[in-house]
Amino acid sequence: AGWGLLYGDKIEVLSQTGSGVAGKHRQGGQSAKRFQKLREMELSYFYNRVAQTTREYFIDIYPVKGLIISGPGPTKEDFINGNYLEYRLQNNIINTIDSGYAGAEGIREAFSKSGDILGNFRLVEEKKLIEDLFREVNTNTGKGSYGLQEVIGYLKNNVVKILMITDNTNLHRVEAECKRCKHIEEDIVERQLVIPKKTEYKNKPCTECNAMDKEVNEQDIVDYLQIIAAKTGSQLEVISGSAEHGNMLASLGKVGAILRYNPGHSK
Repeated sequence: AGWGLLYGDKIEVLSQTGSGVAGKHRQGGQSAKRFQKLREMELSYFYNRVAQTTREYFIDIYPVKGLIISGPGPTKEDFINGNYLEYRLQNNIINTIDSGYAGAEGIREAFSKSGDILGNFRLVEEKKLIEDLFREVNTNTGKGSYGLQEVIGYLKNNVVKILMITDNTNLHRVEAECKRCKHIEEDIVERQLVIPKKTEYKNKPCTECNAMDKEVNEQDIVDYLQIIAAKTGSQLEVISGSAEHGNMLASLGKVGAILRYNPGHSK
């Protein structure tokens, strides 16, 4: 058996283990009935081990939103139908895959064969996120925010619970740090304006000490927001800009956030 995690477009193989279950052919001197009984006990023990490890990984350590189970036809069906899985995982099964592979190879095959289902699953998930955002905005709870600068401000102040941005935002952050006084100037511009903005920063003196020696860097806006989100424990969700719900987010400036609390009130 093997356990793997898919996040974004990356697959991580978490661990692998052997079954320890005897083959289907019995050893000499064993009756068919006794051999079958022993094999069933070994299978049940193995299924319980798999279920326990699955729970530890996908509830305790990496809470997941969907579960894919792959394996030979009868084996995976016996595991699923035998109610070995904790009910929260059982209810989160989004696909089952017939596979003759085990371990890392089987994990990669399972994700590869589930591409369409994973894509649809993600679109449904994105749609719900946008609906939740609009609900907060339209009901004036104070927990819905939109517009890049406002959202960044809340993000830096650890107010953002879930941050949403479309994948076609096309923005970059340009930063210039003075090497003498360490003063930082920054701006967020469209991708085609990155080079002119970098040139502008290099050719003008520091606004604090008038030095000309600066280090100028640029960064995709999603990468920049991800760094801040990681520091504040906020959840970043990149939304498909070509989908209907992506167009809804675009109407708010392509960036929105569900806040932990109404910043206009005390926590």
